[in-house]
Amino acid sequence: MQKDYKRSKKLVEEALNNYEVFIKDFFPALSEREKAKYWNTIKGDFEFYNTLAFSNLEDFRDLTGKVYNYQLLTKALLLSSSIKIRERILNSTDEQLKSQYNTWIQKKEQLTLALSLSPAQLQENQIDPSALQQEVERLEKELSQKSELFGQSFDNKRITFDDVRKVLKPSDVAIEMVRYRYFNHTLTDSVIYAALYIKKEFSKPKVIILKDGKKMENRYFKFYRNAITGKIPDTYSYNIFWQPIVNEIGQVATVYLSADGVYNQINLEAIPTPDGRYVIDNSNIVLVSNTKDLYLRNIKSRSTTSENTATMFGNPTFYVTASTDQLIAPLPGTEKEVTQVQFMLKQKGWLTAEYVENLASEEKIKEMSNPKIFHIATHGFYRPTAQVTLEQQIEGNEAVMAQNPLMRTGLLLKGAGDLMDKTSYNFNMENGILTAYEAMSLNLDKTDLVVLSACETGLGDLEAGEGVYGLQRAFLVAGAKVLIMSMFKVDDEATQQLMLKFYQKWLNTGNLRQSFIDAKKELRSDYPEPIYWGAFMMIGLD
Repeated sequence: MQKDYKRSKKLVEEALNNYEVFIKDFFPALSEREKAKYWNTIKGDFEFYNTLAFSNLEDFRDLTGKVYNYQLLTKALLLSSSIKIRERILNSTDEQLKSQYNTWIQKKEQLTLALSLSPAQLQENQIDPSALQQEVERLEKELSQKSELFGQSFDNKRITFDDVRKVLKPSDVAIEMVRYRYFNHTLTDSVIYAALYIKKEFSKPKVIILKDGKKMENRYFKFYRNAITGKIPDTYSYNIFWQPIVNEIGQVATVYLSADGVYNQINLEAIPTPDGRYVIDNSNIVLVSNTKDLYLRNIKSRSTTSENTATMFGNPTFYVTASTDQLIAPLPGTEKEVTQVQFMLKQKGWLTAEYVENLASEEKIKEMSNPKIFHIATHGFYRPTAQVTLEQQIEGNEAVMAQNPLMRTGLLLKGAGDLMDKTSYNFNMENGILTAYEAMSLNLDKTDLVVLSACETGLGDLEAGEGVYGLQRAFLVAGAKVLIMSMFKVDDEATQQLMLKFYQKWLNTGNLRQSFIDAKKELRSDYPEPIYWGAFMMIGLD
């Protein structure tokens, strides 16, 4: 504000460098809730820095490399922190640590159950939810600290844009989308998107600025969704979301995109292009949580299961009791889908387990241990966050906990209809819905592919820099390498066709991503509208 830009730059960079040290030194000693709280207190300073970096003022030129490096440090920070802890514990030889990890998982289960009990039931069972929550957090902090000891030598290396650049092929580009609020005396409600991109031959990243972030997130995003769900021509989305980027980067073989903000809620592949085709026809877009994953993939060896095993769920019996108002429609097509996929896998020598109707239960999913493929075909659900009143906060943590986006996103299984008849928010009071919160604790650290063949499994709350807080985050934390999910309510028949085409191609070629793309392109001949083939997205590096 005083226009002393040199000093301003020096001070803000000093602050951000301090945060980097804090994240490295103190993050391991925090629980997940505390990590989220801490990140929310510092992210505004990173947004302030972004405003300066892209302000075109002489003193702030050439900061794209620093912004990119800060993105590599902070983007999906909470997600990568959770994944790292899990990986280190499960790959360690410390049996005591593993036992402590399992105790933590059990306590988390107890906590979700405790939050569903009435005050009378809590008293009767002598359960104190706040004491239980403190115990869960205490264990979490201990695990976080101890697991950090396993990775200190690895973590001493700071990953930079240059590391990412070196692992790119000559025809690839890596893009870090950065969403930030514009700073003008204070952080305003004006939103800007910056697409920072790097190629093999670049000495530093370049930037594409998209200034109308507020309209992108409101008017244009609504139009995009309405065009897809209403099957009407989309004449805006390409110009708004993709053309400014593709005009700059040119035609490349592969775009590795780490999304942010509204880019987590749209499927770029399914946007129509001016030549009457779609983005998928001209661009190979690979979605990643953070472009540093490209570098990490190169240096990390992944332990995999020796056997080709697949566990599949479909057509759960949503109503076990004879309920008169059965609002959740059964999904007989998903049983057919699972049976046909299982038949294909068996022909190729895979060991498969199939759970349908009464067997498609939450308990069975929690018993799974590292199948190479986990395929689930059912309804997904998402309840947006409601505002928690001061009275509810004072009442206790039940209402507040229910606002956690990971508790309001899930997959419907056996008895889900009965459960939803009993509660509108407490989906852990009994089995029937696998919430994202519970899915984070599944054993999937050697799982190559998770397929959520369900409606709207890609939805959840958005946190800037963290992607979608929902099933997507949960399965990646649980260890899944690649995730296929949907963004819209999808026709049962079309989903079935897509999945069969995808598995057929993958089992024949061994190329996971290309098989998925080719299956979507083929589906277009029978189902031309993007609501069918464009609803499904893949995230992760195969």
